Amino acid sequence: MRGRRDSKMISAIWDNLKGLYSLLVGMWVTGRYFFQPTKTVHYPRQTVDPEDLAAYRGPLELTRGKDDESKTRCISCQMCAKGCPGNCITIVKGKEGKSPSTWLYDYTLCCLCGACVEVCPTAAIDFSHRLYLVSVTREELVLDLLADLQKRVAAGPLKPKALPEAAADKPAAAPRAQDAGGPEPAAGKGEG
Repeated sequence: MRGRRDSKMISAIWDNLKGLYSLLVGMWVTGRYFFQPTKTVHYPRQTVDPEDLAAYRGPLELTRGKDDESKTRCISCQMCAKGCPGNCITIVKGKEGKSPSTWLYDYTLCCLCGACVEVCPTAAIDFSHRLYLVSVTREELVLDLLADLQKRVAAGPLKPKALPEAAADKPAAAPRAQDAGGPEPAAGKGEG
């Protein structure tokens, strides 16, 4: 009888120690993040730096073609529409081969999961870095991505970000992690 009571007591003490350890780990994580600077941007007094947009997933956009930047890479295979859990993509195959005649994207239904981007065999879709997409009605958030691509092409070709003249006179600094093969900042995307 006494052995059973001792094992229950040891078990209770062990459970209390595990709970105390869990509490201390949680308090350590909370304390670590409590003393870090906030990452909240107080819009409109502040804006987001393009360097902070590298991981931002905005609404979808069609990528420009490799040979002809005015054309999309999309081959109307419908893989993105089939893989989308929100059914927010509508593609109508064009009469001129594989190019789509209509590419509609309903941003109100999109959960930004990235399933469509992952299954695209030609890398024709990617996330944009648009932060300030606002509208009054839901219909304005049904985007025609082919028309959007034409607007971006009209804005000009993709060019690398030019150095300011003052920085061109100075010797080059050590490359940052982002410059050494990381994603391009949003300013270089040429959004229309």
